[in-house]
Amino acid sequence: MADFDAKSVSPLDWTVMGAGLLGFISTFFPWYTISFDIPGFASYSAHANGWHSFLSWFSMLLLLAGGALVAARAFGTQVNLPVPPAVATLGIGVLGFLLVLLRWVTLDNGIGAGFGLFLGLICAAAMAVGSFLAFRAAGGNFSQLRQTPGSTPPPVG
Repeated sequence: MADFDAKSVSPLDWTVMGAGLLGFISTFFPWYTISFDIPGFASYSAHANGWHSFLSWFSMLLLLAGGALVAARAFGTQVNLPVPPAVATLGIGVLGFLLVLLRWVTLDNGIGAGFGLFLGLICAAAMAVGSFLAFRAAGGNFSQLRQTPGSTPPPVG
């Protein structure tokens, strides 16, 4: 394992790693809120963090894994995947985004989305966009992914 050199990590990789870490931290903020007021009698408000729903915590753990994948490469660890790491983190980011979005639209009546849910949604989008841009910046092309392993790529030009 080589030494970590922060200068060799691209801003897009920092974006993916930051989105993974911040997404995990967002699970500790309120994801769901409920409040009601009985005029002249009582007012009540409550919230729950991201660890109270599978879609919440699972999607944020996916983001953490995507950030860890990029961090492992930054530390010089060899990662063998059937697709480029940027494509893997793109898939993770998109899946995380869709899971958080699904959680948001399936909230029960009277329950609102909290700060943590919005932060998690932004982190998932940031990971997906950062990964896509990193893949394109490295000269990646999605048609390359349709090739079978061991086959030679078609001629360019």
